Amino acid sequence: MIRREVPAMRPPLAALALIACLSLPFGRLDAEKARHASRKVPKVEMSLSGPTTVRPNESLESQRYRMLLTNRSSEPLVLFVRNEYLMNARWDWTVTDAKGAPIGMEFILHGYCGTVPYSADAEIAARRIHDDEVIALQPGDSREFPIPAGPSDDYSFPRAGIYHLSVTMTYVPPNAGEFLDQRGKRWKAYGYDQWDLSELSPDAFQTLQNSLSVQTTSKTWNLELTSSRRPR
Repeated sequence: MIRREVPAMRPPLAALALIACLSLPFGRLDAEKARHASRKVPKVEMSLSGPTTVRPNESLESQRYRMLLTNRSSEPLVLFVRNEYLMNARWDWTVTDAKGAPIGMEFILHGYCGTVPYSADAEIAARRIHDDEVIALQPGDSREFPIPAGPSDDYSFPRAGIYHLSVTMTYVPPNAGEFLDQRGKRWKAYGYDQWDLSELSPDAFQTLQNSLSVQTTSKTWNLELTSSRRPR
């Protein structure tokens, strides 16, 4: 039997070009996914400080608490800070009793009377971020920030005694569309303000654009109530 060698079939040039064109977008997508995957969740530590006792006629929300944030990562932590406050951050309080059981809430409609304190021009100006408001917390460094408000006055405390407070802080870089939680899960950044970055220098702008979100929960803080209290 005579065996004939069959020449290897080569795809036409048009097919090769089509394969190359199709592979480019997928290559970009893979690179984008790899870039996002490499963005680690920053290692931070947060502790609370503030009042240890609240009298029956005092508002919980008006209590002045502060948090000490420590960068435990190996890279600088970039933050947006204005007038000593950490901006673009949310604070979610958790209140438990001495046994760790969550304290219930009774939602009361609170009214507000007054006028808007800012003009339209002042509000536009307040949305502009400047270079000196972009700060870097170096590895191992700590910085203290005031928390805008204490726990909600809607909490209902059944009796006097010691209660445990903790707060979860979620910081999102200005105008970011998503953030990573403490477990590294990605979430949409709903409800955050939009900021004007036009007055930032190119270096500050790039630094802010490449910064990471932060979510962390504080160590517990003991608060003593001298009597039971319900929302008013």
